[in-house]
Amino acid sequence: MASSEFQATDISPDLKHDAQRELVESSQRATQREHDLTIRQALTKHRSAVFWAAYFILPGFVIGYDPTILGTLVGVPQFRKDFGYEHPVGSGNYVLSSSWTSAFPYAPIIGFLVAPLWAGWCVDRFGPRKTLLCCTTLSLGTLLMEVLGNSAGLIFAGDILTGLLTGGFPVLGPAYIGEILPVSLRGVGLAANNFAQVAGSFIAIGILRGTETRADKWAYKIPFITEYAFPVIFILGALFAPETPWFLVKKARYEEAEKSLKRTGYTEDLDDTLAHMKETILLGEQCTSSATYLDCFKGTNFRRTAICSICYSGQFFCGVNVVSSYATYFFQLAGVTTDQAFDLSLGMFALGIVGNIISWPLLSIWGRRLPYILTTCATGVLMFLIGFLDLAPSSNTPALYAKSSMLLVFFFIYNFGLGPLVYALIAEIPSTTIRGKTMGVACAFAHIFSLVLTAALPYAMSPLEADWGGKIGFLFGGLSIGVIIWACLCLPETKGRTFEELDILFERNTPAWKFASTDLTNFDRLDGTHGDQA
Repeated sequence: MASSEFQATDISPDLKHDAQRELVESSQRATQREHDLTIRQALTKHRSAVFWAAYFILPGFVIGYDPTILGTLVGVPQFRKDFGYEHPVGSGNYVLSSSWTSAFPYAPIIGFLVAPLWAGWCVDRFGPRKTLLCCTTLSLGTLLMEVLGNSAGLIFAGDILTGLLTGGFPVLGPAYIGEILPVSLRGVGLAANNFAQVAGSFIAIGILRGTETRADKWAYKIPFITEYAFPVIFILGALFAPETPWFLVKKARYEEAEKSLKRTGYTEDLDDTLAHMKETILLGEQCTSSATYLDCFKGTNFRRTAICSICYSGQFFCGVNVVSSYATYFFQLAGVTTDQAFDLSLGMFALGIVGNIISWPLLSIWGRRLPYILTTCATGVLMFLIGFLDLAPSSNTPALYAKSSMLLVFFFIYNFGLGPLVYALIAEIPSTTIRGKTMGVACAFAHIFSLVLTAALPYAMSPLEADWGGKIGFLFGGLSIGVIIWACLCLPETKGRTFEELDILFERNTPAWKFASTDLTNFDRLDGTHGDQA
């Protein structure tokens, strides 16, 4: 670990017992303050933190916008005409080869597979603010390849490069938000990352809906040009945003950490809050001798990395790829017109936004574990229903529209629970010492499965290939069962817990189903006694 970082030797064993006791008592007072702070009080006292957390939600728009644009391009007639072939010959209908139909949706996923790894390292090394500023500045150049590209290959290459820069956003946003908000607001702030992702997809579909009827290249070039608005906004904001105090304390930059705390509303009990951060980081460093990617797979960190990875992967196993990346294409296979398909996709993402907003107040009541399990059950049932409906003959019009309706209901339920919960869990579960790296591993791991599924779906769904159509629901329904079983056994409850309390629970190897009921009120860091465990 770099010498500038906060180390265990700064406190223990060299400091005298009374000095260490004072640190622990200050930390406990800060912990109690976090638990006593209501949502209303937090919103009033930490308005600045809420503002900057909202700003760091904005990168989530790109996570939804870019993949949706690339995935939906296959449904734009002019795009198929420019880069596809006429089928049948003389019919005036154009289709893309299955290879390109598969390639465009998974171009950004390649970036999402690699980018979280460098982003996780950069977050722990340089902080989320500087990392966001750097990668968005570089993306101004890579977007030009998409805007100026006159071949499918060049557009594909440009989006891969853009994805390699923006694919780190699922790490940057949650890492910043999780560390700058008080505990009472943390869940809602993290869940809003999913809102931004769905809103980005909604904007993308809306823009494509307005341009897809054009009979020139601007039918698909305009969506690429509009993406330039995002990096401009990110760069302007990142120049003025405060760095997270947790990152600054980890780097032993205490004066800067105090300034950051004051900017985010911690004007009272500043010393106690700073002591709490120091003690939490000390606890993490006692469990992690260094701060490398290898530490993500050692000791209790391995359990935390595994939970984050499988939790994040659960959204892909439940079938969200079918809905978010292939909605328009799926609706067309169901028998609706191109215009109707875009309208249905637009309505679907609007339902997703509504579902996410509804989840915010309930997140503080439900927690994380139970709604993750329940909504995965619901989406699994819907996937099975889509599969069964597809058994009806293609002439059965009610069945065709019922399948489309199931996708709409699926997306609402997914964004009501599973979607926003993923962002809360992957930011809360990792150790503070290697939070960025753990999140990077989890995102990269999950996108391995996303990449495989996205590459295979066009072949499975295309009428020219496997012709599964809606029967793809059986596959994701079966995978959902596995996710449900895993969540019941392994997914812990993190609602209302400080980062230090989560460290303690993991160090004690507390079973996942006992995280919520374990009492840590009387935990003493000095003598090693613990509160009662339910």
